[in-house]
Amino acid sequence: MEKNTHKSRTSIELIQKRISELGINQSELAIRCGEHLQTLSAILHGRRDIPIPLSIRLDAVLGLPPGTIAQAQTRDMVENEMQSMRLTDMLKKKKNILKKIKAAGGLWSYQGIPEHLDDDSIIEAALVHLELEEMPLLFQIWSRAHIKKVWKERLVSQGRRMNILNYILAVKVFDVNKPDNYLSRYAY
Repeated sequence: MEKNTHKSRTSIELIQKRISELGINQSELAIRCGEHLQTLSAILHGRRDIPIPLSIRLDAVLGLPPGTIAQAQTRDMVENEMQSMRLTDMLKKKKNILKKIKAAGGLWSYQGIPEHLDDDSIIEAALVHLELEEMPLLFQIWSRAHIKKVWKERLVSQGRRMNILNYILAVKVFDVNKPDNYLSRYAY
């Protein structure tokens, strides 16, 4: 059996729920489906995948239609893979934003592209250094509300020092009505 590199949450929860409903323990389940207790324990702790023959035996012992556990495990695997792909895509987008900031003269104190810069610092640097037409890149990763929060906390709060930039961002990026009033309200 292969070591589990993902968590089959749905299939494990399904098995645990049926064990509870039937009033049996792992040992009894292992005996009924002809499997070693250690193997079953590893499966129920997310350390191993459920082989198809065992999933069919588990379906029978737990009173589930054939293929129920295998389908749940497959759905979990697909969801985990999609989540991994989304994370990889997001990391690529962040790296692209960091390259653009660096090319625009930001993050000059870093040797190369910083690998572990927190999200809010990336957003702040992007708002300061990117061109307006590049701002949509931020919205591919973070929510509008989060970007606006960072803007208010880190740039608008600086008051006059960032006045022109904040005015432009207020009008062009955040669609603020009456930007003068808005900026004076949040500046410290």
